[in-house]
Amino acid sequence: MSGSERPHVALVTGAGRPGGIGRAIAERLLADGCTVVMSDLGARMPDNPDYEVPSASELDRTIDELGELGPVTGIRCDVRDEAEVDAMIASVVAEHGRLDVLVNNAGVGGGLGEVVDMSLADWQLNLDVMATGVFLCSRAAARHFVERGAGGRIITIASQAGKSGMPLLAAYSAAKFAAIGLTQSLAHELGPHGITVNAVCPGTIDTPLLDLPGGLMEVYARRFGMEKERYRSRVTKAIPLGRFGQPDEIASCVSWLASEDAAFVTGAAINVTGGQEMH
Repeated sequence: MSGSERPHVALVTGAGRPGGIGRAIAERLLADGCTVVMSDLGARMPDNPDYEVPSASELDRTIDELGELGPVTGIRCDVRDEAEVDAMIASVVAEHGRLDVLVNNAGVGGGLGEVVDMSLADWQLNLDVMATGVFLCSRAAARHFVERGAGGRIITIASQAGKSGMPLLAAYSAAKFAAIGLTQSLAHELGPHGITVNAVCPGTIDTPLLDLPGGLMEVYARRFGMEKERYRSRVTKAIPLGRFGQPDEIASCVSWLASEDAAFVTGAAINVTGGQEMH
């Protein structure tokens, strides 16, 4: 690749939620000229049946909607499952002949609360999806990249909560800290193979996940004894740029990291927070 040429095949996990960051990333990579494979769970988790996840029909509908932009397909995968992850990467390579970019976007927003009240199941869910899932997907993609010998990109959607721990987000923060640490270690290990490994750290991004019942806005508003809209206003005022971020702004950072323009960037954890996080 040279100049601003884009990689050919990109896989985006956790891309099925309408209005979510994963969909925005897939849309941007399609606009960049990539062939995109979108992955999501597609069914409720048997061990966490109350947690709302995008359905298979939502993933299919997203694929249909984005199909006008370029070649896009979908695959169901539980990123917590080693066999499913390995099969997903093998399927992408078998169908398209290669994989150039992995975007680890799959995540959860459950288990919000103080550590003293947190269940082991909620703790484990966060670590399983956003730490172990990132490890399994990155390992499988890296094995393909190394074997193929043509470089590659691994981009993980971390969080500002992976740089500064926050109350009520212990499990989420721990998983995101782990993802950033893994990013740095992999950058050392895979650099000699021409593979870059980076993380993007979103701040407060205006997505449907933010306002789910029992979600971040509701839980924090309750903690501070105020209405949700008043709490949203309080958060907005604390952001130097004075607004919540948008999913396409995260997608823009991913697009750059996936491009040849970022060929000398690896091991980074880039804030896209409007100044809410500055280290």
